[in-house]
Amino acid sequence: MAVTSKDIGPTTRRNAPLEPGGIGGFSIGFVGMLMSAVIWVLGARWTVDGLIVMFNAILRFLNMSYQAPIPPAFLVYAFLCPLPIIFSVVEWRVPFKRTDGEWYFANPGAWVVWMGVGLFDWYTTYLGLGVNPGPGSPTIMSQVAASSVLRGLVSAVLTAGPEWLARTMWDMLRYVFTGRRSK
Repeated sequence: MAVTSKDIGPTTRRNAPLEPGGIGGFSIGFVGMLMSAVIWVLGARWTVDGLIVMFNAILRFLNMSYQAPIPPAFLVYAFLCPLPIIFSVVEWRVPFKRTDGEWYFANPGAWVVWMGVGLFDWYTTYLGLGVNPGPGSPTIMSQVAASSVLRGLVSAVLTAGPEWLARTMWDMLRYVFTGRRSK
């Protein structure tokens, strides 16, 4: 007589991802949030560089002789850092949600803004990664700057990756501390 899975009983719940709890879940969530923050800072740096590249392109279009220096001074990064923060806040609020098996979608205007900000963030990061990293930089940065395809892929990871990872880790930490999953 053969033993079947019915005889053993269920070993996992259907559609229930493994959620570590306790110190393991907290450690994974905390380290994941730190990784998300580091990746976000890198992406924000190249987003600001891309904004300056766009600014210089507009000045060239207007036949102005001034060009902002790249890389800029630290104060320029400090002054422009709210822009990547605003981009991330918009990207964090996706215009769709699934609740109790039902999908809910925001109005078309929210979709236009969300996709527009996401594409603008991706494009400015793409432009920023194309800036010559200089002779003292790691070889991979020169390779990324030289390859359009590689720049596009890295830009996509730096644009969507930190927000996705932070949302996932936030949900894990919420589960660890409250025992509830996000809706």
